[in-house]
Amino acid sequence: MIIIVVHEWGHFIAARLCGVYVEEFAVGMGPKILGRTSKKGTLYAWRLFPVGGFCRMRGEEEASTEAGSFSEASVWRRMAIVVAGPLMNFVLAMALMMAFTGAYGYIDTRIESVEADYPAAEAGIEAGDRIIAVNGQTVHLYTKFSYVMSLNTGGDVRLTVRTQEGTTKEVVITPKLDEAEGRYRLGFAVGTNRHPHLGQIISQSFWNLCFDVELVVRSFVQLITGQVGMREVSGPIGIVSVIGQSYREGIQESILAALSNVGSLVILLSVNLGVLNLFPIPALDGSRLVFLILEKIRGKKLNENVENAIYTIGFLLLMGLMVLIAINDIHNLL
Repeated sequence: MIIIVVHEWGHFIAARLCGVYVEEFAVGMGPKILGRTSKKGTLYAWRLFPVGGFCRMRGEEEASTEAGSFSEASVWRRMAIVVAGPLMNFVLAMALMMAFTGAYGYIDTRIESVEADYPAAEAGIEAGDRIIAVNGQTVHLYTKFSYVMSLNTGGDVRLTVRTQEGTTKEVVITPKLDEAEGRYRLGFAVGTNRHPHLGQIISQSFWNLCFDVELVVRSFVQLITGQVGMREVSGPIGIVSVIGQSYREGIQESILAALSNVGSLVILLSVNLGVLNLFPIPALDGSRLVFLILEKIRGKKLNENVENAIYTIGFLLLMGLMVLIAINDIHNLL
């Protein structure tokens, strides 16, 4: 609910700044429990079911010629309002990442030690070198390096490092199978920066955000191409189950660990919501953005009936998908 309310708050703030009248800003869905109308005429409501929220603007669903209508605002202003929702999800994720990075530090890409009799030592990798690319992919954080390496099944690894002297060198390393651990290894360890300064906190959080966006896009492509099955997709029911499990695992150690586990999921879910809403899927912000771009190119609005029909069909398909995912979630729980 918090993630969705933050998303809708982005639309709300942008609408206000762009002169669009907001009829209602609601937390939750369903029947209204509490409500108060502001001096500007906006109803702030708390609704029964804690499963999200919404920001209803004048002229958003049906074209209106009244002052302050969404439909009467310029294309650029409508674009800003549409994009503001997903943007706030990225802002929320970035803020939480900065909080975690500042509190716990981060795993650095600087090599702390190199093991003898392993490929990294034989290739001339030394302690103090910093990993800057692997297999042609630029690496700004260790999580990205670890992800790329997890896809490797023993083939050669092209590693680019920056030495302590500031020079760059590229080596090709063949990972060695560690029979005790049952995995391929290069033979070096990295350090942890436990007391990052503000610049490092911002940098690491930004690149973490970029990596999470990349993962969401990759996962969506895998779903479309059939590399990931529906059994591996979760909706609200499955998400609540995972959050509960993460909390229970963390609370066995401490309340701080439990909150950290849940916070990590909030980051991932917030990025998910932000990215998926920008995809050009009918009934999501991305499709509305596409229509606005087409309107800007054509110099006039699209046929309202056609646009509404596309939104309606997209919404029905989206609801159908949600029902299938809910059934899948319940099946997995049982």
